[in-house]
Amino acid sequence: MSCKVVLMKGHERPITQVKYNYDGDLIFSSSKDKVATCWRSDTGERLGTYDGHKGAINTLDINRKTTILATGASDSTVRLWQAETGKQIGEFEVKSAVRSVNFSLGDKFLLAAQDSQYGSQPTVFVYNLYDSKSEFNPDTVPKASLAVQGDRNNITTALWADFNKNILTAHEDGFVRRWDVETEKEIDKVEVCEKKLQSMQFSKDGTMIVAASKGDHCAKLLDAKSLEVMKEYKSNRPINAAAISPLFNQVLIGGGIEARDVALVSGRAGHFEVDFWHACYQEYMGSVKGHFGPVNSIDIHPDGKSFVSGAEEGYIRLHHLDQFYLKSSKKMNI
Repeated sequence: MSCKVVLMKGHERPITQVKYNYDGDLIFSSSKDKVATCWRSDTGERLGTYDGHKGAINTLDINRKTTILATGASDSTVRLWQAETGKQIGEFEVKSAVRSVNFSLGDKFLLAAQDSQYGSQPTVFVYNLYDSKSEFNPDTVPKASLAVQGDRNNITTALWADFNKNILTAHEDGFVRRWDVETEKEIDKVEVCEKKLQSMQFSKDGTMIVAASKGDHCAKLLDAKSLEVMKEYKSNRPINAAAISPLFNQVLIGGGIEARDVALVSGRAGHFEVDFWHACYQEYMGSVKGHFGPVNSIDIHPDGKSFVSGAEEGYIRLHHLDQFYLKSSKKMNI
């Protein structure tokens, strides 16, 4: 695959997540160095940081208007930041490391998923961010708590679904669960992979989900309503991240061998590239190389013409896809 690459260096430890804002003009990143960062999505220029966590930041999300950034960390806190200034404007404490955060449709609520550390159960907490007068006034007491009973497999990703009526959670045991927010009950449970699900993302229109399996070395395309597996993209190494193109019938996947084994192999042997797959035909189309550690996160620009990846070595790579690729994909009706 041909593209213009911008190398973005601002973190000192592994990247845990990269994410475009709704308009696509900014990129937000989180890292194990306890700092979140904001970047320009056209040039890769670093605009500022969000400092305050006392542990590795595992997850982040930005609201639709790009006014509030949410981060979740291993210091057992969720923090809210004024996106423009970097000022902390809210904090929620949980019992263990926070693995996933996600704003609801309309940004009124925020979910946060905690691990099963220190005797706690894997749980999704739902917080109300606004009061009865629609003023920003986060309630530190959760509106709902969705606890996994009798199962200590951690939640790797939690996402709002079905117009905020339900929440989907991906788990280390390969299952995806659907929860009713009002009753706080699990209403569906589907085995997507035999082993660890590392992450999942919705398509832009919300009709599909792509799930990345670290244990099964693959990514799978799911129907968002039934959670039925429709397609599978089989790789030869652990897959940590996957994303669906909003422009073409393509899925991007990335991963690599475990970080502890990186020193034993070359970048080529570690398979740290981002692969392009045809979403319908399940055919490998090509790859973009450059990382020298496992790719931990991928996100695609809302217009589908660029993507960003973050990896274990601490680098972020911004890829602007060239006109040859865009015209060829359009001509081939891919």
